[in-house]
Amino acid sequence: MKAIYCIPLLSILILGTSAAATAQVRRPVPGKSSAKGKPGSRVAAPPAPMETAKRVDSSDDEGKPPLVISKVKIKDPVLVFYQQAAPNNAVQQLLMDEKNLPLLKTVSLEDLVARREVFIDGLGNYDPPKAAADAEKYRLTGVSQLASSEKRKSAPDGRSTYARLKVPSPGDLYVVRESAEEYRHFVSGPQKKGSRIDFSVNALPGVDSVRAIYTLRKIDASERGAGSGDIIR
Repeated sequence: MKAIYCIPLLSILILGTSAAATAQVRRPVPGKSSAKGKPGSRVAAPPAPMETAKRVDSSDDEGKPPLVISKVKIKDPVLVFYQQAAPNNAVQQLLMDEKNLPLLKTVSLEDLVARREVFIDGLGNYDPPKAAADAEKYRLTGVSQLASSEKRKSAPDGRSTYARLKVPSPGDLYVVRESAEEYRHFVSGPQKKGSRIDFSVNALPGVDSVRAIYTLRKIDASERGAGSGDIIR
């Protein structure tokens, strides 16, 4: 009687072991899909550009945060003339790496300016981040002139346009955290030639500050304080 019950028990153990082995063989390899040619996981997005603080200036105005100027390198920078949908057709100038242009299709303007890989073309005029004997000849100014000779292309969102930037050697740009007040006014379009500020439009509701981008330029005595001049190569 004992032998009669041992045979089915042994068969059950063999079947169970075979099923477990089959399950292990069919288990998908991590990071790959069981279907040929279809990856099971997405490739991680590249990290945002790293900023290195170069200068921190205390403000003379009580309660105003100190001025922080950081250096940043962007592999393939483009200046985006971000145009809102009708009816206001307003334009804002953003800077980002060319590979991040698809963000324009899925991310709102308020969310775009909050991302570390997206910057706004600076409106200010600052001293250079390094002290020098002839520091008065240099200024940090917006990057628009770096794209002035570039032909604009259509952006992925179907409304905006962009132009590649010719960044001076060694490829450094400068980031300044600024109040969003000045950037709440869109530059009115269409942006083919010339521009004007539309102060009636609050384009960045709920945004307190922006990360503005600048380039280093050399200016002559007659232009000091105006923010124009030759780009430093």
